[in-house]
Amino acid sequence: MDVSIESIKNVGLIVLLAYPLTHYAVLQRSLVMISNSLDKVNLIVIFSILSIVTNIAGTEVFNGALLSSRIICPAIAGLISGPIVGTIVGVMGGLHRYTLGGFTALPDFLSMIASGIIGGFFYKHYREKRISFGKAFFLGAIAGTLELLLVVLLAKPSVLALALVSWLGPANVIINAIGGGLFVSILKKVQHSQYSIGASYAEIATVVAQKTLPVVRGELDLKSAQKIASILLAEAGFGAVSINDGKKVLAFCGAGDEHHKVGDVVLPQMAMLTKHEIGIANSHAEIGCAYKVCPLDSAIVVALNCGDERIGNLEVYKVRDVIHPPDVKLVTGIAELISSQIYIARLRQKEQMLSKAEYDTLRSQINPHFLFNTLSVIKFLVRTEPEKAQHLILTLASFLRKNLKTTEDLIPFSEEMKCIEFYLTIQQARFGERLAVENVIESKCLDIAFPAFTLQPLVENSLNHGLASVDGALKVVVTAQIVENRMIVKVEDNGVGIPEEVIEALRNNKVLGSMGVGLTNVNRRLKSIFGKEYSFTIQNKNPGATAEIQIPMAVKKGGQ
Repeated sequence: MDVSIESIKNVGLIVLLAYPLTHYAVLQRSLVMISNSLDKVNLIVIFSILSIVTNIAGTEVFNGALLSSRIICPAIAGLISGPIVGTIVGVMGGLHRYTLGGFTALPDFLSMIASGIIGGFFYKHYREKRISFGKAFFLGAIAGTLELLLVVLLAKPSVLALALVSWLGPANVIINAIGGGLFVSILKKVQHSQYSIGASYAEIATVVAQKTLPVVRGELDLKSAQKIASILLAEAGFGAVSINDGKKVLAFCGAGDEHHKVGDVVLPQMAMLTKHEIGIANSHAEIGCAYKVCPLDSAIVVALNCGDERIGNLEVYKVRDVIHPPDVKLVTGIAELISSQIYIARLRQKEQMLSKAEYDTLRSQINPHFLFNTLSVIKFLVRTEPEKAQHLILTLASFLRKNLKTTEDLIPFSEEMKCIEFYLTIQQARFGERLAVENVIESKCLDIAFPAFTLQPLVENSLNHGLASVDGALKVVVTAQIVENRMIVKVEDNGVGIPEEVIEALRNNKVLGSMGVGLTNVNRRLKSIFGKEYSFTIQNKNPGATAEIQIPMAVKKGGQ
């Protein structure tokens, strides 16, 4: 009998059996991710059967000693799924070998158990680096050497044991090592195919993210959940997709939607899976649907989080198939993307609310400021010109009734000019010929949307710095024009100018005691509305000063 040829035959049997295993879903998952309990049970059964087959197919040498590649099965089982699986497979295969008898039955039994343990050791130390031909070859060589050593130590009579080892020798060890390497090489094709599928899934995740981005607005409600589920079902090709808020179903699309309904309480078994960030069910029983003909056979449950808060779960189901590693990575990635989108949308909502609150605060500061100044003028006129004061009181009342009803941030520029005209009417009533006003407004500016109560503080600033220091009349010119899709509004005067420390404070968004809050509030309000799309500058001329606002042009519908 040629030992080498017989060993090659035995290895060939192992390699031949390895190929159909590559189509076994449990083995596919175990090659790319950690096996769950059910997977481990299935692998124990499969590799125990392979061990028994190799025992039966072995060639008897003499006195019941069998030449076979039995140690490869528990070693590879341990390498794929860990020491527990490898050890149990070794025990099962070893017990069968022991029942066949022969003077090497005991060392063969122990060598199979030891091979499973050694395979588990490789799993523990090299799992993250993936299995390879070299590792499996080395594993097979170690297991084969240990088998020969146990035969020498335990087989009786010793003379026959030494004769067997000298006859089988290194050739059997090397061939078994090659067999382990070839077995793994075939399985590695599964790894490559799974990672290729994973790359394709990454593209799907990108498409899903792009399509769900406009849908997510901050809250996971019925409408947004339904749209997200529909997009995922269409793009990823799963059997069904569901989204829940942890208690009730918000959306369900796909197979089984005739009995899985929006508003249903989450299934108890699925609720158990939601205790973890990722839950997997690989059978109808694990899903827990009471509907006897439910088509759903497996599921992945992944948490949807908004920061540290779990706001719901994404459930993906498959029909007539189990969950594969790329499925888990795809669904997990999509859940993380959706969670991130919800988180970002909520941040934007909070930012907008804070911005709105700040804007309202600034506006509330300006409106009383305008009102108090107007009442001061009226108070002065009551003593000197009662009839004019009465007229101004009626005008102010009419103005307030109209403008206090305005809650919009932006109003037509024509309405803003009415505010300025009213304010200047009051001031001219007070200062008479000492104040001259000129408006140079392009007609197409009148319908442009403009921040309410923005010009009045600028005009007031001109009066404050000009009337007390100008010999003769203070001239205030308000101009508005459109230049390259931007609206430019200026308030110019011929006064003594503005102190440089006030201009510097404005640039730095600060308030000085000498400047009040008006100018800084205008700057902050413009920023809250237009972001970086505006400019607000004040500069001194000789004589006077110019305040200039530039904003993006937007037409206020209806011109009102």
